[in-house]
Amino acid sequence: MIEIKFFPIDIDYIEREEGIIIRIFGKTITGEKICVLDKSFKPNFLVIPEDNTNLSELLNQIKKISFEFDEKIIQVLDAELTKKKYLGKKVNAIKVFVRFTKEIKLIREYLKAIKEIKSIEEYDISSYKKYLIENKITPLSLCKVNGNIINTSLDVDIYVKGKVSQETDDILENPKVLSFDIETSNPASSVQGDNQPPIIMIGLAGSDGFRKCITWKEFKTSKKEIEFVSSEVKLLKEFKNIIKSYKPDYIVGYYSDGFDWPYIKARADFLKIDLDIGLDKKVIKFKRRAGNTSSVKINGIPHIDIWKFIKQIMSGDVASGSLQTQSYSLDSVAEEILGENKISLDILDLSDAWENNKGLEKFCLYNLKDAELCLRIFEKITPNINELVKIVSQPIYDVSKMTYGQLIENYLMKKTVDFNEIILKKPSFGERKARRYNTYTGGFVFEPKPGLYENLAVLDFRGLHPSIISAHNICLSTITDDKENSNESPEIDGIKFHFSYKEEGFIPQIVKELIERRIRIKEIIKKNESPVLKARSYALKIIAAGFHGYTGYFGARWYSIECSAAILAYARFYIKKLISKVEEFGFTVIYGDTDSVFIEIGNKNKDDILKFLKDFNNELPSLMELELESFYERGIFVGKKSAKTGAKKKYALINENKEIKIRGFEIVRRGWSNISKNIQRKVFEFILKENNVQKALDYVRKEVNEIKNKKLNMEDMVIRTQLNKNINDYESIGPHVAVAKQMLKKNIKVGPGSIIQYIVTKGTGLIRDRAKLVEDATDYDADYYINHQILPSIQTIFEVLGYKKEDLLEDEDQSKLKSFVKNG
Repeated sequence: MIEIKFFPIDIDYIEREEGIIIRIFGKTITGEKICVLDKSFKPNFLVIPEDNTNLSELLNQIKKISFEFDEKIIQVLDAELTKKKYLGKKVNAIKVFVRFTKEIKLIREYLKAIKEIKSIEEYDISSYKKYLIENKITPLSLCKVNGNIINTSLDVDIYVKGKVSQETDDILENPKVLSFDIETSNPASSVQGDNQPPIIMIGLAGSDGFRKCITWKEFKTSKKEIEFVSSEVKLLKEFKNIIKSYKPDYIVGYYSDGFDWPYIKARADFLKIDLDIGLDKKVIKFKRRAGNTSSVKINGIPHIDIWKFIKQIMSGDVASGSLQTQSYSLDSVAEEILGENKISLDILDLSDAWENNKGLEKFCLYNLKDAELCLRIFEKITPNINELVKIVSQPIYDVSKMTYGQLIENYLMKKTVDFNEIILKKPSFGERKARRYNTYTGGFVFEPKPGLYENLAVLDFRGLHPSIISAHNICLSTITDDKENSNESPEIDGIKFHFSYKEEGFIPQIVKELIERRIRIKEIIKKNESPVLKARSYALKIIAAGFHGYTGYFGARWYSIECSAAILAYARFYIKKLISKVEEFGFTVIYGDTDSVFIEIGNKNKDDILKFLKDFNNELPSLMELELESFYERGIFVGKKSAKTGAKKKYALINENKEIKIRGFEIVRRGWSNISKNIQRKVFEFILKENNVQKALDYVRKEVNEIKNKKLNMEDMVIRTQLNKNINDYESIGPHVAVAKQMLKKNIKVGPGSIIQYIVTKGTGLIRDRAKLVEDATDYDADYYINHQILPSIQTIFEVLGYKKEDLLEDEDQSKLKSFVKNG
């Protein structure tokens, strides 16, 4: 018997004659690769008996179940009585153990015929997940195995059979990471099958400084990191050899589930090469995931597509501005996270360069740079991923691909052990379909008052939705008809929901813990700005913030339209209460949305804001708190097009550090030309930073004249728009769709998610008829850019300042126009 301490990195299970065996790949504290087989776990599910059932008789009946199916004996290994909670209510249950996970479905069907059984639960959870939940093991955290060393042919240093348990919360530090990126001989080609262009180079970057670009057309170079092989076959084999010899803990890529791995697999299949790079010497496989996507699985080595994590977790409303870029290209993400860009070149030139063997060195360096950027982005966001792994206690391979809802659901599943709760079933197809028709009212919006304002403050509730869940005990387990001993929700379409306060609900307790943990961490961060603590705070925030959306999601295990509707009803109540109190105090509300208000301080001062905060917070329930987001020197709120009302989520502010915050304008959106974004950005700088409207107006007139006189570069006219679906699914053909069709004719691969770049050229016909690929455009339509790009991007800004469209088109020598600040 030996004890070994290690960090679990990947987990699955294998089948043997005696049943399934949990298999854990990891790294010992001395850096050795280890594989652990844990036979202690048996697949299981729960049977809930009808009331007044003779439990002993039912238990014995279940224990004796044995039948033949497909020439195999299917039987229950064991069963035991247990006490559980179902949405807070105590129930008797029978835990049923089987040999193989796939037998659960067969035995479940057999049990349906027994009338003493009310329901069957926890039958739809993968065995490795249940193993982690029941044994309270968190991947990447320090564990120990007590067992015996056995012989193996696996690509590991130690192979042991024994029982695993978690030692501490210490997490794997400085994992060995290998990043990669591929290039093909024709980056524009959409050809598939035998005529698919070959892979001509693979760039690799390791966390220990390893750098290499392998290619199979030799040329003169002094770069030691460029290595030559003789063919594509040798290239792919060398790629395999590097992975095996480097022995990474993780392999990372950028959009590698969507492009690199499927392409490598297709070429390897065509060239009859086995991609047997798993630590168990098995070939890679693709796992189908929700949303009709797939991801590559390499046994023992988690593959992490950081594009997925960034797109799903580091952007959007829940992430609350974690990532501001509207494009998820490697270049855009690297610029924001690292402050660095890809090597600038036209990748479409690679085809000619390869064919003529000219200038290939720069493409090899480009390829290698992409791998390096991918590695460095991963290293930067590793604390965020690690903290989510620690919270939900699932493998990094799974966590890196989860949506907000999946993170929350896995966290709830983990916490059921602490509360002895039964994990609820996934909804059936019919239930999901029916739930899609259930709707509820969203958050309250106080329409903005268009204008330019000075001396502003923005106040927002700290975690409004989670604090409402905790304060009002909103949970599936607390919904009640008892109006006397309950919290009554605000009215929702003539209905009020009631939530018992006799016992704290399962979900409110969990949410309360998340809130309190984050409050403590934020206090520590004030004294120590540790990246790990910031990542932990971020992880706790996104888990807590998503609960109200999760309970209203049609695919959720813990689904409750009543809970979601009530949470948002309370949110509307509190934001309306805040607006009323702000106005009573003598401030002017400019805009309010869901959980925040924008206030014009007027003749009051900052101390008055702080006093208001203190007084208002004294009236709020426990854990609910209004915070000062920031003070702002100046801010502009615009109106809707062709309407007198203000535009929601569309404003620009400048704080006391001269930092401009822009929301909803063309600068941060796709579908607008470079020139329109640049002009809008400069206009904000003149108005907000310099408080000089006249200067902004003069600048716009100058730029309009230069566009008219064709003095601007073609690259300023480039418009970028994303395809959101397959080209043939578009009923209305916009310019970007028309250009995408042009790309297809050139065998350039495009599809959902592709960023289409084009220029609108001069000529007759519809705009879509004049939209051309950047390389095909020889001029630009000045009238189009002025009237459909420049003016729409700035017109609403100047309108709130008292200027009309015609004023923007006047010559530069027009009389100086009066600038003013409009008071609400």
